Amino acid sequence: MQEKKKSSKLYHFYDNYKRDKVAKRFYNSKAWKKCREIVLKRDNYLCQSCFRKGIIKLANTVHHIESYKERPDLALDTDNLEVICDPCHNKEHPEKGYGKKKIEKKVKIKVVSSNANDEVF
Repeated sequence: MQEKKKSSKLYHFYDNYKRDKVAKRFYNSKAWKKCREIVLKRDNYLCQSCFRKGIIKLANTVHHIESYKERPDLALDTDNLEVICDPCHNKEHPEKGYGKKKIEKKVKIKVVSSNANDEVF
């Protein structure tokens, strides 16, 4: 339950502060909500990305295969929409800050001096 709460907070933060106003209006429109419901029912509320891997997983996120920003003409085209789970959606959109951050590995370097009296770091 705690994970769902965290995910919800992140979504609202993104929706309120990072999503552009035009996209926000679109995602709140009746046309999008109706189209979204059609796609959810068509895909039986199953993550299509997981399903292609033979995994059955419930989902409720409707994803634009070709992004809404790049192809607004396909925004309500059901052939451009699929249901995917949150982890799969996060993999598709790491720019939204949902995915795991890359951790930089620290590398130790041993410096060897040609002079025997010098220190080694």
